[in-house]
Amino acid sequence: MRISVDELRATAAKFQGRMRWRNWREYGAAVVVIVWAGTTLWRTPHTVERIGFALIIMGSIYYMWHLKKFGAPKSLPADLGRADCVRFYQSELARQRDLVRSIWKWAIGPMIPALALLDIYWIVVPPDGRRWFPVVGAVVQAVILVTIGWLNLRAARRLDGRIAELDHELGVM
Repeated sequence: MRISVDELRATAAKFQGRMRWRNWREYGAAVVVIVWAGTTLWRTPHTVERIGFALIIMGSIYYMWHLKKFGAPKSLPADLGRADCVRFYQSELARQRDLVRSIWKWAIGPMIPALALLDIYWIVVPPDGRRWFPVVGAVVQAVILVTIGWLNLRAARRLDGRIAELDHELGVM
C-alpha cells in the first residue's frame, strides 16, 4: 500500500503538532518545578536543601534547553517529492526516537544528584522526626523516574515501528 504525498504531509503535520504540544507541556512542567524549587530555596535556611533545590533548578533549565535544541520538530519542506517526504518524515521520527530513548542522559540523570542529596539529607535530618516519610518519598521518586524512563523507551519502540513501516513504503527491507 502506497501512502500519497498529501496523506504523508498530513501525518507529518499531525506528528509535528504532537511534538510541539509535548514540548510546551514539558516546558510548562519545568517552569512549575523551577518556581516551586526557587520558592523553597528562598524559604529554607538549610544550606544542603538550598544546594539541592538550586541543582533542581539547574537541571530543569538544562532539560528545557535540551528539549528545545534536540526536540523541536522541523517542518516538512513543501517542494519534496514522495520518496523525499518519506525520508524526511523518517528522519524526524528517528530524531524524536533518539531523544526519548536517551531520556536518562538528559532529563532523568541530571535530576538524580539533587534528589539523592535532598533525600539523604531528609533521612539523616528528618523533618519533624519522621524518618519514614523521606524514605517513602525516595521510593516514590524512584518509581516515578523508572516509570518515566520505561514510558519513553516504549515510545521509542513505537517510533521504531513507524520508521520500519515507512521503510516498507519505500521498498526497503
